[in-house]
Amino acid sequence: MKRFSFSSAILGLMGCAALALSAATPAHAGFVVGGENGWQFSVDGMINVFMVYDAKSQLHYKNGQVIPSEYSPDGLNYYNLASERQSFRIRTGLLPSIFGFNVKSPTINGVDYAARLGLYPQIQNSGTRVGLGPGTGGDLTSGGTSIDIREVFFTADGKFGQFLIGRALNLFEGKNILTDMTLMGNGVPLNMTGGGVDLGHIGYGYTYTSFGPQFRYTTPDMSGFKVAFAIADPSNIGGAKTINQPRFETELSYAKDFGAWKLNSWLAGLYQEAKFNAVDNAYDGTLHKVCSLAGAGGMQAWFGPVEFLISGFGGKGIGIQLTQVDGAVLDDANKERVSYGGLTHLTYTIGKAKIGAQYGINYVDRTDADNVPGFAGIKSKQAVTGGVYYNITKSLLLVGEYTWAMDQYYDSARQTQNIVSLGTIFTW
Repeated sequence: MKRFSFSSAILGLMGCAALALSAATPAHAGFVVGGENGWQFSVDGMINVFMVYDAKSQLHYKNGQVIPSEYSPDGLNYYNLASERQSFRIRTGLLPSIFGFNVKSPTINGVDYAARLGLYPQIQNSGTRVGLGPGTGGDLTSGGTSIDIREVFFTADGKFGQFLIGRALNLFEGKNILTDMTLMGNGVPLNMTGGGVDLGHIGYGYTYTSFGPQFRYTTPDMSGFKVAFAIADPSNIGGAKTINQPRFETELSYAKDFGAWKLNSWLAGLYQEAKFNAVDNAYDGTLHKVCSLAGAGGMQAWFGPVEFLISGFGGKGIGIQLTQVDGAVLDDANKERVSYGGLTHLTYTIGKAKIGAQYGINYVDRTDADNVPGFAGIKSKQAVTGGVYYNITKSLLLVGEYTWAMDQYYDSARQTQNIVSLGTIFTW
């Protein structure tokens, strides 16, 4: 075996580490083609198609009084005249489809280099049956399907661990979404009229970390333990105008097979600052600083055919649905709101079928600026999902889910949804 050298570490830094877990990337390459001098090219992917029926109730108070209003576009407040709504679509589920292209180099001075481009297309048009363009505008010229380029990174692996440079799934709450039972399903719809993927339990047990540019280092496996650090592309944290530092993320994970049972566990953290400029927000002529500071974690265990999961998150300046960017991140005085939530599920595998039940809930606390009469901001989002996942073959999965969801607001308003999803997923 070759000894570790400083030059190998430098080569690793220049290359970056492979992304061990990437949302919905198949575990194997469907096609591998060998080239000269040990180079390899491979392709993997997935087609994801669901029939989704969503029955959304009227918005009403606890006493049953109907409110003639509906959600705002971000789902965190309500406005405009609306009533009960029933919708049906054929669409992608929580995951879009995937076409992944991979290149792997021969080992060079003990370092394995690789690169990946992941294209994530959706199948439904945005708002219209006939769509001619690639956008999601909802008209004939921009209401076609869209392609989300989620992964563009290159990597290096060696005795020093892993390095990654490029666009990939972020560390903070990355494993929270990867362990969601509805990852290979549908869960709660994002919307039933436009493009985009559905939510699964995003907003109903965790927030969506998204994919983003980053520099990441992951240590070698140390008897099941790994530590990862990332310098990531920053967020504007609810609309800040000055962003002069990166987002910092870290994750400690432990995975072990104990024979009779297996364990996957993790703790993650996030920190970032941003500032509002004086003209827009700080009328005393100074910059107003906001901060995202949060932690997340979870434990997933397998006992024969039984799988159990519990995960959660909490922090300030995070939001309730989309990490750092939704309308619940800051109040009207640009003060960070505190949000937190958790997810749990239990599944049982019988032959080729897995059945499971999952519950998740997210909360956002009010600030002093929110404690005014008539405040109608979002308070909590909770959902229950029951699902059956049947493997016809190793490549073909059939999915059936029922989900009940409820959003509650601080003025005691609430709205419920009943969702039925039937779909199929083909992977290679």
